[in-house]
Amino acid sequence: MWIVDELENSIDIVELVSRYAKLKKAGANYKAVCPFPGHTEKTPSFMVSPAKQLAYCFGCHKWGGALKFVMDIENIEFKEALQILAGITWKKLEGFDSEKYKVQKNIYNLYKDAVSYYKKALENNPEAQKYLYDRWLKKEDFSKFNFGFSDSGISLYNYLKEKWYDDEMIKKSNIFVNIGQRKDKFIGRIIFPIQNLRWDFVAFTARILGKWEPKYLNSPASELYDKSEILYGLFQAKKSITTKNFVVIVEWQMDAISMQSAWFLNTVAISGTALTEKHLTVLKRLTHKLYLSFDWDQAGKKATKLALETIKNKWFEVKIIDIPKNSDPDELLKSWDNFEEYIKNALSPIWYYIQESDFNISSIEDKKKLLWELLEIVKNYSDPVEVDFYLKEIWKKLDIKDYIIYDYFKRISRQKVKFWVEKEKQEKHNFSLEEIAIWYILLDEKHKKFIEDNIIFPDNIWKDLKEIIENTEKIESFEITKRDKLKAISMKISSEEENDTENRIQEDLGNFVKKLNTFYYKKIVSELKEKMKSWDDNAFLEYSKIIKIAKQNNIK
Repeated sequence: MWIVDELENSIDIVELVSRYAKLKKAGANYKAVCPFPGHTEKTPSFMVSPAKQLAYCFGCHKWGGALKFVMDIENIEFKEALQILAGITWKKLEGFDSEKYKVQKNIYNLYKDAVSYYKKALENNPEAQKYLYDRWLKKEDFSKFNFGFSDSGISLYNYLKEKWYDDEMIKKSNIFVNIGQRKDKFIGRIIFPIQNLRWDFVAFTARILGKWEPKYLNSPASELYDKSEILYGLFQAKKSITTKNFVVIVEWQMDAISMQSAWFLNTVAISGTALTEKHLTVLKRLTHKLYLSFDWDQAGKKATKLALETIKNKWFEVKIIDIPKNSDPDELLKSWDNFEEYIKNALSPIWYYIQESDFNISSIEDKKKLLWELLEIVKNYSDPVEVDFYLKEIWKKLDIKDYIIYDYFKRISRQKVKFWVEKEKQEKHNFSLEEIAIWYILLDEKHKKFIEDNIIFPDNIWKDLKEIIENTEKIESFEITKRDKLKAISMKISSEEENDTENRIQEDLGNFVKKLNTFYYKKIVSELKEKMKSWDDNAFLEYSKIIKIAKQNNIK
């Protein structure tokens, strides 16, 4: 039996959903207020069917069996959901290294017990508590973020031994510098535990009390902790992020703590590393709107620009919070400034680049240089709507006529501003996507392999296109009207594109295949949704697979 079937057959979905929602009997089914993140309602529209072992919300239209429910409710990927169901059902996951998984689970438990010890030590240390209170933190913040204090490596070691952890496991935790000497590497420091999105403790940051160096000490990278993937405070912030539909990203953990303490609950921190694509993958499950609020020193400006490059073309809407220079979010909150106004007046990327430039826009020469720099930035954006938006911002801010901006842009980028070239071909000549795909293949045989290799849903390719991919000469066997039309299309478009470079044509082909994949994806999803209306179990499972494939390939 496939592991998913085994896991889902081993758990009652009513019992599973009851962990997240208060269910009430409603005939043969159960109902509740929708528990899915991002959906708030007063009248229950969420139903659970014990007979079909399915859950469905008639408000937000999310549905699925046990696995899909866990993926949606926890905002996690397939494998993580499998691990949660395996933990609930006490099943072993075939294909997984069971010994390695057991060690990881034990480390999670050890960290949880270590946190309990550190929290108790903080309760007995007035000096450490005073430091936190002096940072304007509240008692409830202590509990929310699980603050602790490292007072004695010997006491911590003995506490862990009492919990039946052996020396090998304690050593693997990376808490001790020298297990023989019982020396806790975080001794004399306030402990800030780090959690993953699933609530497990995975690492620690520790701040020294006093003026010793280093001020902060962090757990090393491990199989549980990768700071290029973990965002500090995300476990606490995820519900607020989905409710508000945006996230504020700060540089440092203390900034995130201060922001959440001041009721900006949708704030996370990158913990002193660059914003990475792994971070974005995690955030994309929760929102597509990002607000960057990094420090305004040179390091913060560099981090902001690097983040903008990483976010570019990842289908996020991004703004930069324009806080006063020589300040950071934590300091700003303590000054009693209205941070909500800073969020409201956040800058677009282009606005930020203009503000940070050293050019004097009252000088014609400087204005021209700045214009070229901005257009160089904009030309690397692939979304035509986004490009058009930024070009409009440039002409408003620099006070240059819009037609001049667009003329300069066409010269610098050699690309059409408002539409992908294949969309222009489709609208101008009334060609179908299939016909344009065949045109690319007839234009050059090597395009056939590119299309074949990059189509994500090959089983859904149209019959005619599939035949052309298999053998270009099959066009001769097409019905004569269709064959002649395809050849005429190829000739007509080719004559219009004869001045394009090979690189330009290849770029257009790449964009076209993206659009073709999006078309197939929407078509498949539409068909599956119709089947799911009749509670087709296979359709629910197939829908989960398709959604996962689409997310992996950034298809919407």
